[in-house]
Amino acid sequence: MRCIAVLALLIITASAARADDWPLFGHDAARSGVAGDRTLTPANVSKLRVRWHVMLGGVADSAPIVVGSRLFLTRRDGTTLAIDTADGRIVWRFATHGPKITSSVPAYDTSTRSLYVPGVDGDLHQLDPASGTEVRTNGFPAPITRAPETEKDASSLNVANGYLYAQTSGYIGDAAPYVGHVVAIRLSDGNARVFNSLCSKQTTLIDPQSCAAQRAGMWSRAGIVVDPEPSMHGRIYVATGNGPFDAGAGNYGDSILSLNADASRLIGSLTPTTFDELESTDRDVGSSSPALLPRQREGTTPFLAVQGGKDSLLRLFDRTHLPGLRAPLQTITLGNELFSAPAVWTDEHRTTYVLLGLSDGVRAYRVTTANRLTQLTQAWSANLTAGNQGTSPIVEDGVVFFATSGQLVALDAETGHQLWTGAIGSIHWESPVAANGAVYSMDETGALTAFALPSPAR
Repeated sequence: MRCIAVLALLIITASAARADDWPLFGHDAARSGVAGDRTLTPANVSKLRVRWHVMLGGVADSAPIVVGSRLFLTRRDGTTLAIDTADGRIVWRFATHGPKITSSVPAYDTSTRSLYVPGVDGDLHQLDPASGTEVRTNGFPAPITRAPETEKDASSLNVANGYLYAQTSGYIGDAAPYVGHVVAIRLSDGNARVFNSLCSKQTTLIDPQSCAAQRAGMWSRAGIVVDPEPSMHGRIYVATGNGPFDAGAGNYGDSILSLNADASRLIGSLTPTTFDELESTDRDVGSSSPALLPRQREGTTPFLAVQGGKDSLLRLFDRTHLPGLRAPLQTITLGNELFSAPAVWTDEHRTTYVLLGLSDGVRAYRVTTANRLTQLTQAWSANLTAGNQGTSPIVEDGVVFFATSGQLVALDAETGHQLWTGAIGSIHWESPVAANGAVYSMDETGALTAFALPSPAR
C-alpha cells in the first residue's frame, strides 16, 4: 500500500503545476522570462552547487520546462524526455520520426494538466505528463505544416486563451518551398485556425508550393507571444523573417504582426520602411519575438513592446495600434544582432528593465517616462562570450541567469555585477530555466545540469 501511495503522489506531483514552476518557454504566455520562484536571490546565489548532471542521448537545442517534480524537454531529433528533478533520472521518452530537426519547446496547460510537445513529423502531440502516453483525441496529433521537409517547427509552443499556439519557418539555408504559418489549435475540440505570413488571404494550412511568394518564416525562440493585458482580449504577436512585403497582396515579410486570440484576424502590422534592404541583406526582423512591457501608467502610450532583429536594431512601439509601414516610436542601435528572447523584469521600486542576451553578453535597458514620453535608456552591460548568437536571459528575484559557452552566469539584475558562475558545455540556442529552487541548463554536448542550493544540514 505504501508503494501505491508513493506512486500516486509522484503522478500528482508530475501533473499539477505550482506557482514556482516554469511551464512554458519564458515562464508565461507573455514570455516575460521572469520566474515565479523567489528562492534564489542576490544574497544566496553564490552558494549554488551542481545537484545532478545527466546525458540526454542527443542535443536539445532549446530550453526545458518544469512542472512539479518533472522536467520536460524535446531533443533536436523530435524525442521528448521527462526527467525527475530530484535526481536527473529519465522517467520516460516519447519519440517522433521525420526528415529533419526541431528546436521547439514543449508547453504545459495548467488548466487541463496536459503536456503538448513538438515533433519532426509535422505534428504537435498531446501527452499524459505522468506516463508519456500519447492522447489521441480532440484533433491530436495536430498538423502545423504540410511540408516537414522544408518547413521547420523551430519556435517554442505556447498555451493561452484555450488555444495551443505554434509557428513555422524554413530550415537553415532558407531552402524553399516554405511559408510561415501561425497555427492556433482550440484545445476543447482541436479546431485549428491558421494565419499564413504570405498568401495570408488563404486561411487554411497551405502547401507552401501553392503560394507564389516564398519564405517569411517565423523562427524566433520565444515564438508566439500572448498579451496579458485584459483590455487586449488575448491578442497575440509574431514577427516574420525575410520575404516579400506587400500588404495589399497579403504578404508580410519582415514585419511585426498582431492577431486576435484565435489567429483568424490580422489586427495590425508594423513593417520597417527599409524592408527591401532587410530582405536583400538577410537581416530578418523576426530573429526575435516582440517583448511586452508592463503598463506605463504615466505615459501617453501605456502599452508598449520592443522588437530586435538581425539588423542590430531594437525598436520600441505602441502595441495597441501597429501603424503599417512606418517608423517605430524609438530605435536603438545595438551594434549586435538579436537572436534571443528578451526578459522583461520589474524591480521592487516598479522600475522595468528589458534584458537582452547578445553574442557579447547581456545588455539591460531601463524603461523611463518623462513628460509622458516613455523611452529606453541603457542601464548596464556585462561582457560575456555567449557564442555566435547569444542565449535568452531569465530573471529570478533580482538575479539574471545567462548561458555562455562554458559557463552559466548569475548577474545582479539592477547593476550587472557578476554574482556566480557554474560550469556547463558549449551552447547554441540553449537557455536556462529556474523553478522550485533550482536552475537547469542544457548544452551542445547533450547534457543537462541542475544547480541548487545545498540541502540544509540535518
